[in-house]
Amino acid sequence: MHFSIPDLQQFHDDNGISYTGYNIYIDGVFHCTARYKQLLSLHEQLQAQNPYLKLPQFPPKKLFLTSSQLEERRILLEKYIQMVGQNPMLANSDLLITFLFSLQQESDSVKMHEVDIEISLMNGYRIPLSVSSTDSSSTILDIACNYINLPKELMKYFSLYLFNWSCAKDGQPSLKKLEEYESPYISQKYVRPEDKIVLRKCYWDPCYDVDLMIDKVSLDLLYLQTIEELDLGWITADAQTKDILASYASKKQKREYMELARTLKHYGRVPAGEAVTDSVNVFGVTGGSGAGGAGDAPCRVRVALASKELTLVSVAQPSREQRYKVTRMRCWRITTLHAIERPQTNGHGPLIDESNKNFELSFEYLISKDNLIWITLRTEHATFISVCLQSIVDELMRQKSGAGPTSPRGKRASLTYLRRDGSSQLITPSSSSDTLSSANEDSYNSGSSREIFSVQKLTEKFASVAFKTGKDCVENNAFEAIGDEEL
Repeated sequence: MHFSIPDLQQFHDDNGISYTGYNIYIDGVFHCTARYKQLLSLHEQLQAQNPYLKLPQFPPKKLFLTSSQLEERRILLEKYIQMVGQNPMLANSDLLITFLFSLQQESDSVKMHEVDIEISLMNGYRIPLSVSSTDSSSTILDIACNYINLPKELMKYFSLYLFNWSCAKDGQPSLKKLEEYESPYISQKYVRPEDKIVLRKCYWDPCYDVDLMIDKVSLDLLYLQTIEELDLGWITADAQTKDILASYASKKQKREYMELARTLKHYGRVPAGEAVTDSVNVFGVTGGSGAGGAGDAPCRVRVALASKELTLVSVAQPSREQRYKVTRMRCWRITTLHAIERPQTNGHGPLIDESNKNFELSFEYLISKDNLIWITLRTEHATFISVCLQSIVDELMRQKSGAGPTSPRGKRASLTYLRRDGSSQLITPSSSSDTLSSANEDSYNSGSSREIFSVQKLTEKFASVAFKTGKDCVENNAFEAIGDEEL
């Protein structure tokens, strides 16, 4: 998980006493607002649950902070939560998932009530559901899959995503997976109105398609998604192949359609927008060559990710394409081109200059035995690319261990949840999904009044968000060295 705390805001309790809330973003999207003491409570419970694990240092307590000291605390809290997110044992813990799920509910002031929600298939077909406002992503996924009669054993191949068709048509990042620590009903409030909740496959490796093609419902879902991705231009095909596919579609020969579609170039890829590299040599990476050297001409590229690889295509010369195997990326990191002072805000930070807008994503790539180089992409979509890379690596590691296409669903943990007003509530694994619904009577601002946040909005707000804090890089557990036989 990529955590950031780009800004903070001031609240007043029922007695008129002011306190500071820190706005927490996960993977570039606003998730919740937390007080210092709530994060401290989480830290103490994580330490108690993992007594032999050295946790990151938590910022010390201080009273009566000045504006500059509040800013210093924001930076330290951001470093702390980023280091927690970089530790797989902590990031995947049920305790953290339960905390984030509860914190999102409190931040939105949501009470448990029945709501109407729509889940779309990739062809735009809508599934109307009545669910609880505090149902988790996995709960709503189960309800949607049951609605369309998808066999239970095949549900693990699918997830819910926030999807934007306009961005998808422009080749921009358009997907955001809805995780176990969030309520889809709440999360949809903080993105663009045109972002829809969709049901689609959640794996990268096309080998899992075979498992879905033996069942009518799962084959339909796979078929509809492939048709849409071909129409969006995510998958490319020549005129003759398109005619054959159209013939299969007209005859409802879905299996034949899929068998041919899976052979097409870029099948399964996900666009990640445009980037600028510091060298045209990224299209000629060979043993001993470098990238990003002084004097190299900037090169604009289109970025896409697919099973086990990242692809760069030259905007000026679309025939020029370079593929990078994820298993040969030793590590990657996100930094920023410019750092600016972050002022204290009330939830509506100032826009910044275009010159301060871009992030950089760099990865260390093994181009030949014992020869590693850094490839740098300057792009506002660095967070999205990093999230996709981590998802691909996670899938590769599961495959190595013989596990299925998705990790086990997160479970609720026993957590003493400290609310903003100082009261505590015990949450247990047997608690219903409305963990905080009976006690949401606070007078702080409702999340529904916040401005719309997204990866794009986060980039516009503050350019100095950096995820390299703590560890310098995200280590790739799926990295594979090259043996002599591969040279």
